[in-house]
Amino acid sequence: MLIPGVAYPGEMGTIRSGAFFIVAVQAIAIGLVAAMLAVSAPGLGVAALSGGLAILMPNLWLAWASTRRKPGIWLLVKGVVKFVLTALLMAIVLANFSPDPTGFFSGIAVALVAHAAGGFWQRQPH
Repeated sequence: MLIPGVAYPGEMGTIRSGAFFIVAVQAIAIGLVAAMLAVSAPGLGVAALSGGLAILMPNLWLAWASTRRKPGIWLLVKGVVKFVLTALLMAIVLANFSPDPTGFFSGIAVALVAHAAGGFWQRQPH
């Protein structure tokens, strides 16, 4: 018996479908912006990469976790865990590595814009 709204293996496992596509778009955008900023100033590129990864890693975890077979409230719990992981990673990077704020927040902005854009580019189900 299939439960409506639950992602099953094969449904979201391909790169062009579901949350994995959005994470791939984010990773490409973060990498491009970090490379462009690194050309002008290496510190900016590293800061943009660290800011983007602070957003990307929890999103990657949530994309993987959302394909598990626990429906209902567990998806909400996983969303809260993703939010906490994002805040924790940002705090760790800011406290321990002192990245350039312009590059760091540029990486965060690019990751968030790419997340929104990835949803528009995603292939619609047939």
